[in-house]
Amino acid sequence: MNYKEQLTHYVRSLLSGLKDYGVEEVVISPGSRSTPLAYGFVSDEDFKHSIQVDERSAAFFALGIAKASEKPVALLCTSGSAAANYFPALVEAYYARVPLIVLTADRPHELRQVGAPQTIDQVKLYGDHVKWFFDFPVADGHEATAPFVYHQASRGIQSSMTHPRGPVHFNIPFREPLMIDFAQKVPGKKPRTYLNVQSHLDIQAVKNLKDIVESSKKGIVVAGEILVSEKHQVESFLANLGWPVLADPLSNLRSTEHPELQSLIIENYDAILKNDTLYPPLSPDTVIRIGAQPVSKFLGIFLQHVKPSNFLIVDEHPNFRDALGLATQHLSVLPSALHHLSVTKKGHDTLTLWNDLNRLAREEVAHYIGNEVEEGAYVGTLIQSLPEESVLFTSSSMPIRDVDTFYSLTSKNQTVYANRGTNGIDGVVSTALGVQKALQKHVYLLIGDLAMLHDSNGLLLSRYQHLDATIVIVNNDGGGIFSYLPQSQEEVYFEKLFGTSSGLTFEKLAELYQLSYTLIDSKEQLAKLVSEPFKGLRILEVTTNRQLNTKRHRVLWQRIKEGGEKLL
Repeated sequence: MNYKEQLTHYVRSLLSGLKDYGVEEVVISPGSRSTPLAYGFVSDEDFKHSIQVDERSAAFFALGIAKASEKPVALLCTSGSAAANYFPALVEAYYARVPLIVLTADRPHELRQVGAPQTIDQVKLYGDHVKWFFDFPVADGHEATAPFVYHQASRGIQSSMTHPRGPVHFNIPFREPLMIDFAQKVPGKKPRTYLNVQSHLDIQAVKNLKDIVESSKKGIVVAGEILVSEKHQVESFLANLGWPVLADPLSNLRSTEHPELQSLIIENYDAILKNDTLYPPLSPDTVIRIGAQPVSKFLGIFLQHVKPSNFLIVDEHPNFRDALGLATQHLSVLPSALHHLSVTKKGHDTLTLWNDLNRLAREEVAHYIGNEVEEGAYVGTLIQSLPEESVLFTSSSMPIRDVDTFYSLTSKNQTVYANRGTNGIDGVVSTALGVQKALQKHVYLLIGDLAMLHDSNGLLLSRYQHLDATIVIVNNDGGGIFSYLPQSQEEVYFEKLFGTSSGLTFEKLAELYQLSYTLIDSKEQLAKLVSEPFKGLRILEVTTNRQLNTKRHRVLWQRIKEGGEKLL
């Protein structure tokens, strides 16, 4: 074979290894050195491809596709600093356990560390923030190379999809010339798919868990972010268990049609637990935590204060997440494995109190949404107006906390996503649009002004493909969340360092990308626009006052506190 044939055979073998093990989507950031793989992907009808010229945005877009589809997604860029721009999304993917397959094209070995242009050290570039790294050989005529490339690609996918899922990095050097033969094909082998994590409890684990559960009188379940595909089986277990379920919005358990579960969901626990006088009567003897630790800071304070004698964490990997340091047992299984556990229901000492407190808080939240005109009320109005089967993506910082406060139990079938691996505000727009790409549903993005500015380049995606999303920007002109923290008491330097007012609004940004834009002037207008069908990409901007927002939130929490004390 001549070099072009060798290169083509190499590329087709590598791509066959990807698609045979489940890669269907690829996000490409164009560049010269990645030409062989880019042409290979777009000329292979088995792959769906997206283009985003901004590498940081491209990586978060791929993250969103992988998060929503729960499948491995490939991400391709050229050599040099392009690869470095993937780093923030890979860090998020690593801690959020999202399967990204990062392919960085590279110069051949003889051009490394000799001053060649567009060349950096890409070997283990992402360090320990990927599950596996492999530096591929260059294409050559040796008969073992193409099979070797195929198997390394398949190994990488299996590593990415083995729990805990996460990103892997392939560094792939190419010599010039970079063109492949489009007519040349390499058939896939279609092997068995990757093995999954243990999905059943063993006999001893079942016995131990039953003993703990059936001896508990004040047990609670803490439900953090779980895979959407696990939700229904988890619901069945929780309904059978009959304990109060403190449900983070990312558990998606606040949206349920399960009648027995609706009487168990405690969605207002964050507001309730801001009152430490309630700790003694609510103190659990057993906690079962499913999924990641929830958003609520006050839940963590409560649990560390009461120190339950049994704290079971259900997490699919021995490296289980236990930031509070309270775990007494760990079940290394998928949450859906709990579906097979049958327990005998007994009386529960605190369920009535949890429900009474939650009902009071729910009424106060509803009253607040109906009567206030600041940030939280607008977020609550947005949530109440979301249609059936809708998808909400929420930014970190203040938006996810407002969702935690104002997302009440609903029978609507809705799904909530966020980037909570590292809790950053970078890449939010791009990730949300990736979720939309994967689900092919209209996505509602709730985002603050700083996060929107941080990832405004994500809107470049609209120039290359159709997108279906409503971006609701809550513009409080700066870092609203810092107003709730102790540093806000420093009057001289706070605004400069943390308030970070930009004075910007977003009408001109929408105009730049030729998007529909509306400046919202009332909750009624927001509700009307959100509840009506819309196709395409649009921006709805709500301007709010940071100082007023902080004050009114604290009034709400005080009302819930006072009402809770009357119930004791």
